[in-house]
Amino acid sequence: MASYVLPFAESTIPKGGEFGNKAAPRTNAHRGVDFSVAGGTVIKSISDGKVVKNTWSTVLGWVVVVEDTKGIFWGYCHMREASKLILGTKVYAGKSVIGRVGNTGSASRGAHLHLTCGSGIEAVFSGWVQDPIACAKRLNAKEKPVAKVVEKPAVEAEAEEAKPVAAKSVPTNLKKKVK
Repeated sequence: MASYVLPFAESTIPKGGEFGNKAAPRTNAHRGVDFSVAGGTVIKSISDGKVVKNTWSTVLGWVVVVEDTKGIFWGYCHMREASKLILGTKVYAGKSVIGRVGNTGSASRGAHLHLTCGSGIEAVFSGWVQDPIACAKRLNAKEKPVAKVVEKPAVEAEAEEAKPVAAKSVPTNLKKKVK
């Protein structure tokens, strides 16, 4: 049975980054969803499948297209650099790293993942696409939880505070002679 996991929480999709949005500066409806996360953040596969395209696009920047086990094509766009995945590489939902969030291609206006899906490889670049969030929900995708800051236990934090710190430069009038 195929499994699906959104690469980032839906809450990271900013206003204007939704599928079909026609807000300026767009001249056409938005062909995917934009997850606004820090540049360099690891992008994991939304589905089980295989890499069918790994390329540069003038508009979408570095792009990887994965065909899932149901024949849906998922495009990961504007990545920081070319993915190391070769054609035919098997990927697994929520586990396999596709690449890193970037700001490449002429359509990018800041670091984000532009995720799209359609019925063929070229749908990512032109042609018929569908709302990737709606599609993922129809496929019972799990939402990736928002990362939480984990505080260190009090005992560990106190131990760190007690560690001596080497001074970079101590004025001579403050140095003590050790006998």
